[in-house]
Amino acid sequence: MQIVTPFSSPGDGPDHLYDYRENHAFSLGVHRKSRLLAAIIACVTGTGCLYQAIATLRDQRNHPPPGTFLDIDGCQLHLQTAGHGGPSVVLEAGLGGMSSAWGWIQPETAQFSRVVSYDRAGLGWSGPDIAPKTAALVAQRLRSLLVHSSVHPPYVLVGHSMGGLFIRVFADLYPNEVAGMVLLDAVHPDQHLRSAAIEMHMRTGFRFLTAAPLLARLGYVRLTGLFNDWSEGLPARQAAEAEAFLSSYRHLKTTRDESLAWETICAEVRGTRGLGDNPLAVVTAGRAVLPGHPELQSELATLSSDSVHFAVKGADHVSLITRREHALSVVAAIRHVVERVNALRP
Repeated sequence: MQIVTPFSSPGDGPDHLYDYRENHAFSLGVHRKSRLLAAIIACVTGTGCLYQAIATLRDQRNHPPPGTFLDIDGCQLHLQTAGHGGPSVVLEAGLGGMSSAWGWIQPETAQFSRVVSYDRAGLGWSGPDIAPKTAALVAQRLRSLLVHSSVHPPYVLVGHSMGGLFIRVFADLYPNEVAGMVLLDAVHPDQHLRSAAIEMHMRTGFRFLTAAPLLARLGYVRLTGLFNDWSEGLPARQAAEAEAFLSSYRHLKTTRDESLAWETICAEVRGTRGLGDNPLAVVTAGRAVLPGHPELQSELATLSSDSVHFAVKGADHVSLITRREHALSVVAAIRHVVERVNALRP
């Protein structure tokens, strides 16, 4: 016979008490394991953040800015100039790029013309900026930077990848100051609309970039060298500089923000005019190209009635500027446009 008390029910008995204790012990074990896992995650996360913070301070000490700074609209922009003569050559890096990316190209170009490289706001050594990312703002700031640095027109604009979008807007805003252009495996504003392979490649890359700043803050990017191939082949100093910034939270956050503004920037470029008869060189990667890319690059060459277009055998999108043997082909294209500009000048 089972005795029922005010504090029990017909199902309460020794077996039920045993089950309760067993379940309680299991729940307690799970709770303790969860707390332990949370503690491990917090410890690892904290260690990663500390590692990143210490390494960032070390980078600041080991890689001082090689150029000068100018305040443009309240933003400290970093630039490097070299060489003499005209027209002035202006280098615009691609998505995630910075002035160090021109480690081979700038000194070689300085042998026959004055040449400028710089870091867009939030990239490299330049200061942060909260303004929305637009091509027009990049162009306006670049022009102010050139004017205040006494780098006078006419300009030959050189843009790699996404940098090709920015310089096309610059040429449209200041047509009387631009005498020539060099597009280095440059973005076509419709490439993701006209090539499914390019669209998929971009979508995958941009999705990854959304997480990159957080991964950088946790030290994962630095620890794994996730973006080191973007600097592989550059001279030793510039490669180390690029690797440092490609592990930087602020640099990768700006890179992500520029990628999020992609549609806005492409729309700006679609509204620009062609280059008329200004000399143009289109230099295309010859390896690891996606379907539709060669045709789009050929279309860019029609922006001017005075253009040349060639692919660099063995060069991919990044090595076109980071590996010396490929970068020298880029320098030859820049020299060609500079010489054409000088030949056409009165």
